[in-house]
Amino acid sequence: MDNKKAKDSEAARKIQETYEGKPHGWVQWKGTDVCMDVYCKCGEHSHVDADFAYHVKCPSCGTVYMCNAHIEMIELEEEPDHCVVTPELDEY
Repeated sequence: MDNKKAKDSEAARKIQETYEGKPHGWVQWKGTDVCMDVYCKCGEHSHVDADFAYHVKCPSCGTVYMCNAHIEMIELEEEPDHCVVTPELDEY
């Protein structure tokens, strides 16, 4: 898989994987804190504990990434002990 590259966040949003037509989730960034491991194209593995982590910068090579809000969802054959149940859409 090739690394995607865009001039800025607006351009990145236009080429991000949206998983359209596939099961997926959408993270609604609300400026809350995040704890995540970051793996850069240069091979650096770093960790982020921060508020407003819409973008991250590699501490080794300086590459800047936009955090895509789409997340992959993989169907499970067996339900785990703790599972969030999605509410019916007509409740909103």
